[in-house]
Amino acid sequence: MCSFTIKRDIAAAEAGLSKLEQQEEKYSSELEAALSEYAALKEQGADFEPAELYAQRMALRPEKYSSASYRIQPAYGEKYNPLVMFDSQRDVAELLHEDVEERAYQREREQKKQQERKEKNHRADKER
Repeated sequence: MCSFTIKRDIAAAEAGLSKLEQQEEKYSSELEAALSEYAALKEQGADFEPAELYAQRMALRPEKYSSASYRIQPAYGEKYNPLVMFDSQRDVAELLHEDVEERAYQREREQKKQQERKEKNHRADKER
């Protein structure tokens, strides 16, 4: 009887593993599709000012994160973990090299502010 239980447990574990492998394949292909779409959109966005493009993406980000969380929670049910979701968001940001873009965006904003200050000071000097 112990042999039967072990065989049943092995069969259940193999079925679970098969299901997990299918899910991994599905989500991996979805990730690849999303990254490909992102690359295509990023190429289209090359004509836009990087700082403005970054700002627009960051404005859309909260809505997209909420949408993704809303779609993922039912799939994971009780096993959904917000910390894992946060880690995933961080991983996506890393894959997209957003830290580099953010630094460039901050640098460009600061340069614009400095330029505006110089122009303002220059106008004020002319008025004197």
